[in-house]
Amino acid sequence: MRVLQLVDEPYDSGIVSYALAAAAALKARGHYAPVAGLAGKAPLEKASHLGLQTLGFSQPWLAWLSLRAFLRRKEIGLLVAHTGSAHTLAAAAAWGTPARVVRVRGDARPMRARPLSSLLWRRTAGFIAASQAILAQAEPFLGGLPRAAILQGLPDPGPVPPLPEGPPHIGIVARLDPVKGHRIFILAAARVLRRFPEARFLVAGREENVSLRELRQLAQEEGVKDALLLFGHARNAGEIMERCHVGVVSSLGSEAVSRSAVEWLSRGRPLVASSVGCLPEYLAGSEGGRLVAPGEPGALAEALCSLLESPERLKTAAAAARRRYEERFTFERFADEVERFCRSVHP
Repeated sequence: MRVLQLVDEPYDSGIVSYALAAAAALKARGHYAPVAGLAGKAPLEKASHLGLQTLGFSQPWLAWLSLRAFLRRKEIGLLVAHTGSAHTLAAAAAWGTPARVVRVRGDARPMRARPLSSLLWRRTAGFIAASQAILAQAEPFLGGLPRAAILQGLPDPGPVPPLPEGPPHIGIVARLDPVKGHRIFILAAARVLRRFPEARFLVAGREENVSLRELRQLAQEEGVKDALLLFGHARNAGEIMERCHVGVVSSLGSEAVSRSAVEWLSRGRPLVASSVGCLPEYLAGSEGGRLVAPGEPGALAEALCSLLESPERLKTAAAAARRRYEERFTFERFADEVERFCRSVHP
């Protein structure tokens, strides 16, 4: 198959992660799987780093003719669009070529009907949702289109290191943005320290709309400054995760997909997560995770303490976390499902 991923995001995100994972999965299976997007931006730079062929443009709608020429020259069979604007661009570029358009949606925001959307969906050959929740939201728009919910998988990081010796370490790995709930994490830390004064709290993530200085100030106000370890952007987040006993995703919303959640599970670390986006689906029925109400530091602290107070419970949860990864989130399973769906709609 010859499948082009089209992702016009200017920055790295869950949407970009899903698109590049799909391209890498197809390439690993021997298919031609280039990626098109904004030249000079993080998504294409990351794609190049992964060894994927890229096609860059500066202004998408000024490049649709060159995109169409690329489809014809490379005999692309499927053009996979990962955003609403990319969906429209894909339909325009594919018009008059053999290429078919597939829409992938990894966005937690509600879908809305737009002008000419019915025409756009008629020009679409299939739909992939990054979770069952997104698929359910999209159903009213899909008519008789082939559709599937495919959870993103990640490569196996290798042998799972045992839980570390010593005082409990609790971590959060997420960009520093209000929606990621770092404030809730720090407020919960203050409560956990009352029962586990030796606990340490690790924070890794690039600064976006929250600064490290702001987190330090909050930690000072809450009396947890000495227990908080701030790493900023971490190039190898896995090493930080493996230093922890428990991982946290304390997001207040969004989380249409959650790479961080899957990484915690893959490393055999129990996960305490807000009940938002894909996270209930990721953890349903697993002893490897705990779901709490978003924005509730007391609930987050209680879930953390319930794991920390029993070494056997923590060990059982760690093993269950790894099993959940092996059951649902391996890269091989993801590659199988992406390849199967693409074959089903490829011309």
